Amino acid sequence: MSEAAFNQERLEELLLASADEAFASSEHDELNTLLRDDANARAFASQFLALDAALADQLGADAMEQRYAVEYPTNSAKVAPFPFAKRALIGAAAVFLILAIGIPFLREKGRSDNAIAATVQRTDRASGFTTGDTFRPGDPIRFERGRIVLKFLSGAKLATQGPTEILITGDNSAEMTRGRATIRVPGEIKGFTLDTPAEQVVDLGTSFGVAVAEGGATSIAVFEGEIELRGEQHSGGPQRLLAGSSVQVADKNESPSAIPYRFGDYLDTWRDSFGIDVIEGDLRIANPGERQNPGAVVDTSHLLLFPESESVLLPTGFQLSATEPGIFSNERKPRAAKREVTLTAPLKVDSHLLQFNPGGNDSGNQPRRFSGHLRFDRPIVGLLLSKAMLDESDAILALPSTNFEGIFRRGINVGDQVELAPDRHSLRISFDIQNGVDQIRVLVATEPELN
Repeated sequence: MSEAAFNQERLEELLLASADEAFASSEHDELNTLLRDDANARAFASQFLALDAALADQLGADAMEQRYAVEYPTNSAKVAPFPFAKRALIGAAAVFLILAIGIPFLREKGRSDNAIAATVQRTDRASGFTTGDTFRPGDPIRFERGRIVLKFLSGAKLATQGPTEILITGDNSAEMTRGRATIRVPGEIKGFTLDTPAEQVVDLGTSFGVAVAEGGATSIAVFEGEIELRGEQHSGGPQRLLAGSSVQVADKNESPSAIPYRFGDYLDTWRDSFGIDVIEGDLRIANPGERQNPGAVVDTSHLLLFPESESVLLPTGFQLSATEPGIFSNERKPRAAKREVTLTAPLKVDSHLLQFNPGGNDSGNQPRRFSGHLRFDRPIVGLLLSKAMLDESDAILALPSTNFEGIFRRGINVGDQVELAPDRHSLRISFDIQNGVDQIRVLVATEPELN
């Protein structure tokens, strides 16, 4: 990845000016653009402020705030005002010291030995890596076989399978020179940047796949939302790609060429990114295009697993059907699933909706049994099995704008059985389907268990 060509002198001027109440809106926008678009500029600003604080201590003054925030709303980007008092003199001294002694904060792609940028959330047969391993900017990740899921400090997730070569460049960025990966940026997070030998990909709130071949040729597929291509070849401005688009870029001197969209090429890393170790039997994971509207997805042959909202903090007092291992069935007591367990402490979860929807073409409405097995890389901490609990939890656990209108028979029904294994990672499902749409929610711990 080439060094970013940001104007360091101009960035210093803007950082100093931002402490002034008269900071112009045009300068605010200029600073915003620099920090949003360039990881090295963000690294420079961070160290600039840290150095200012150190100098303030030496001068016997109160240190200013050592942080800045960059937000990425859908149609615009804003930089939060720097919350410090006027420190032009100290800032000028900081600039002088930087120029005088040449602090090498940009020499190893912004490496900071004190800042953890990414953590291994899951690993499967990738030699030399374990769950909980941490990486700082400048750390390489190389393996020939197996899979790894990285969670960046920003919240972005990168799931990759070997052979892979990745360099961590920041808490919301990486460089990939070989391999295949799915990158998901959940919630309100935006701006994740992935550099390859042929292209720079910047997330605008999305999930996408990238495959880098020997020699650097890069294929990109957008699963959800949109991305921007900002490589050196885009001299006229970034190129935006929407969900369902796919391109290939031969090298940094070539423009992207449209290629067929093939989500199946990334199915394994897509599944890995949600922490699903096993999905078998009459089960399949929903494709990206199906995730937003479960009620509209008809499949007469499978139970579907829809990954929903992630990192949701359930409050004390939240009610669930079950939190402990066991077998849950309505075989003889149709209202047995109405049982309730009340949380005694907040709990952070990732939600998954399990559904069967045959549509209106379930011939003859004859009962059919569907069975499957799920295994997650993190413990299953709760089940929502009743219609009332599903309805009440839609607002916080479903993806935004999900529409459940017209769905009936939600929850576990007569003839259905769900078994949570003692290890809390495995779930076996057996649904006796006749008509309507059957749904339950499976809640998985957001953070992995560390040995």
